[in-house]
Amino acid sequence: MAESYTQVGKPVDRDRWEMTPPTTNAYYDPHLNEIVFPAGILQPPGFDLSAIDAVNYGSIGVVIGHEISHSFDDYGAQFDAKGGLNNWWSEADLERFKARGKCVVNQYEDYFIEPGIHHNGKLVLGESIADLGGVKLAFLAYQRSREGKGPEPTIDGFTPEQQFFLAWGQWRGDAIRQETQRLMVQGDPHPIAKYRVNGPLSDHKGFRDAFQCKANATMVRQGADRCEVW
Repeated sequence: MAESYTQVGKPVDRDRWEMTPPTTNAYYDPHLNEIVFPAGILQPPGFDLSAIDAVNYGSIGVVIGHEISHSFDDYGAQFDAKGGLNNWWSEADLERFKARGKCVVNQYEDYFIEPGIHHNGKLVLGESIADLGGVKLAFLAYQRSREGKGPEPTIDGFTPEQQFFLAWGQWRGDAIRQETQRLMVQGDPHPIAKYRVNGPLSDHKGFRDAFQCKANATMVRQGADRCEVW
């Protein structure tokens, strides 16, 4: 019999997945404090055995970092290590966390899908914190994975670091009909694909350095406008 316990008034089955094995997706469950990656996501372009490490770190690596970061987004951070709805933060840390989250809210409020229609920064805060953290974690992991090793090859004129960020764009950059975008900004906690790519990368120093962006480039956020939660 599967182990279960009562959490927020209902039993939680530790052996039950919310997704089927062939599903191309992943999730973090705060009640169980677990991350699940179904087999369906472990295929190109998410993960490719024939690709160089930079590409895999930039695709499935960012997804893994994204799900880890969900345990410390505006929702997941409310749960403790055992999945209990419990404030485990000090008052000072919580205030600093909220201030950093406010930066992300403001950033996405300024992303328009068409004139007069923009994202709801508070609605997409959790997913945007996770994207921001995912890119940072995966890039750090990639850099550490190359310590003591030679550089990976430049392919089609793109350095390994550039390929890392391009891989995220290729994995996440879906084409979405305008009608669907209008529906998403009303109730979907995910930003549209364009800003799931441009948003976190414009905050990331590694992206700026990899592509040698000028300080005033559109994809470079400066000073107080640059967001960093984790």
